[in-house]
Amino acid sequence: MRSFQDFYRQLLKKASQSTVLSIKGRKKTIKAMVRLTSKNYLSYGKDGEYVKVFFADGSFLLLVPADQECYYADKIVRHVREIPDNVIGKKKELTYKGKTYRLDNANDYQYVLQVHVGSPEECEGEVKFSDYMPVTGPKEFLSLGWSMRTGKRDDINPQIISNEAVEIVKL
Repeated sequence: MRSFQDFYRQLLKKASQSTVLSIKGRKKTIKAMVRLTSKNYLSYGKDGEYVKVFFADGSFLLLVPADQECYYADKIVRHVREIPDNVIGKKKELTYKGKTYRLDNANDYQYVLQVHVGSPEECEGEVKFSDYMPVTGPKEFLSLGWSMRTGKRDDINPQIISNEAVEIVKL
């Protein structure tokens, strides 16, 4: 991408279900895109906003404009069964796939600012969650929580990718 800010503005302004992005050289068609914030991030003002882009193949992209960072996952985990509900947001360190994560953002609540593409049912929507970050290694999120719409776990584990790995192919 030329610049994160240009990419971000263009995507928010013109994205549709026919928009195609290239992620690490693979073409992805947007299924849904939503602009979100959370009660803990609200203190950052507009810098507390972020966008989740859900692709037709089940992968997704998380855009964090305040940090000008992109996070990507080939699939939404949905439910990390190794981590029981009763420890989320309470236990300071968790292990997942052999990696240790430390609690970074406890007991937060995500809500929708605007659905840009698709319907509310195709987007993650309101989620009660806690974020864990790896103690060592590349930057990523282990976000564990529950969808307010379904009551089911809605866990994600995207890894940071370089901004150069993300391109608009077709708006």
